[in-house]
Amino acid sequence: MKKNLLSLFICFLAVATQMSATIHLINQQGLTFSPDNLTVLVGDTVRFRWNTGSHNTVSMNVPEGAETWSAPLNSGNQSYDYKVTVEGSYTYECTFHSGQDGVFTALASPTNVSSVQSAPSEMNVRTVAGGNLLINMKNVSGNRLTVSMLDITGREVATLYQGTVASEDFTIRQDVASFQRGIYFVRFQEGARVTTRKVLVQ
Repeated sequence: MKKNLLSLFICFLAVATQMSATIHLINQQGLTFSPDNLTVLVGDTVRFRWNTGSHNTVSMNVPEGAETWSAPLNSGNQSYDYKVTVEGSYTYECTFHSGQDGVFTALASPTNVSSVQSAPSEMNVRTVAGGNLLINMKNVSGNRLTVSMLDITGREVATLYQGTVASEDFTIRQDVASFQRGIYFVRFQEGARVTTRKVLVQ
């Protein structure tokens, strides 16, 4: 029985990890890749997407231990997904067209961004129309709560809320239209408990 519960828990963690990963799009546009420079996290996926013509995406330099790749981008192969497993800098090119190249940098999760899966409150973070971040929390009544927003390096860029919550169902709407595009973390702190949620600002 314990072995079955352990297997179930491991499967749950695997699914949760996949759900939290982000897919970053790199579009082939004419003789360029767009964006040709971006930052991702280890565990994310970089998706190369074809538009027109006949191209490919081929790794030039990757960090030690990372897989290389070589994939066509054409009408029969309209996308290619690369799962990032090692932090560091990745450069790539289209070998058919000189100057059609790019780079992405993979970072490990910031060391000062922790996640406690057993936190009692339910928290949901999503981006909505109009450049807003919608944060919904349940079962937080009576708790002293601090909600912060961190950039990909773990630096705090905004305090979204600080105080005692009087309602069981509590929502914060944050305007992120002026934020730079990229990955952020929303950190919830209830006493000693800390939970984080990853969000992509586009």
